[in-house]
Amino acid sequence: MARKVQDIAVLEYNGPQGSRELETVESATINRTKSKTRVKTMNRQRRSIAIQTGTEEAEVTLTIVPETLNPEVNWVLAWKNDESFQLTAEKGLGGNREIFADCEISDVNDTFNESGEARQEVTIIVLVPILEPAAA
Repeated sequence: MARKVQDIAVLEYNGPQGSRELETVESATINRTKSKTRVKTMNRQRRSIAIQTGTEEAEVTLTIVPETLNPEVNWVLAWKNDESFQLTAEKGLGGNREIFADCEISDVNDTFNESGEARQEVTIIVLVPILEPAAA
């Protein structure tokens, strides 16, 4: 049986600046965390008895090649105006879709180097990550 691997990821933006597929994204990193702590009680063995799990958190970091005229999304403007938007990541054509609802931008960083390359790194805080499995 042949294995299928993910070969592409398509990101879509839906917010106050319109709805569009993001074509200038060079890379995307999706970080999912869930805090876990030991439950310590007064017991004779002096050991933790369980692990308490916190709520899910997600953060998306996009590296973008900035456009000088008419950018597909003005990330600095979205950061200044505290815009709330939705990102959708489709992993592979016809693959899993992950919807990131109620997103807001926490950081926008511009980088430049000697060879003339400019990049913009956008860190997005996600409140609601929703995973939709691929159709069988």
